[in-house]
Amino acid sequence: FDTQAMFNRISEMFPFLATAQIKERWAAHIDVTPDSLPVIDELTAVPGLFMCSGFSGHGFGIAPGAGTLMADLVTGAKPIVDPAAFSLKRFFKN
Repeated sequence: FDTQAMFNRISEMFPFLATAQIKERWAAHIDVTPDSLPVIDELTAVPGLFMCSGFSGHGFGIAPGAGTLMADLVTGAKPIVDPAAFSLKRFFKN
């Protein structure tokens, strides 16, 4: 992704931006699952390994609940919600 080329093109479209400067750039990958819900689960193939990923760009909004659920799963406490909807197994046919 060439931000400078995009900026140049936008400056052509909106000449008043020609004197603007890019002060900062940021980019990242967004982890997405097929159903756009995160995986919050213990990986049965490796006991003791937990996964909390696939937030589809919504991590900041649901992080407090996801973190609490993950802490419950890791410590063996009663989960605050039913974790079945976040199981990795939901993507595998029996």
